Amino acid sequence: MDSKKIQENIARASDILEQINNLNEMVDFHKNESKELSMMRQYEAMREDFLKELENILTEFKINIKIDGIAA
Repeated sequence: MDSKKIQENIARASDILEQINNLNEMVDFHKNESKELSMMRQYEAMREDFLKELENILTEFKINIKIDGIAA
């Protein structure tokens, strides 16, 4: 992997982690405060998509992980 691709992957991984953090807050809010389960599920689905993308990026660094989903 060339240097530019490495930097792009690092930047994207960092962005994904920030997005996941924001989604975690939204999931918690809808789970504990608003009780809107449909919104909570939408945010959980978005989180799962980001986790899959992160898993793919890490694989490019020869880091193989298995993410089992959302912790309750």
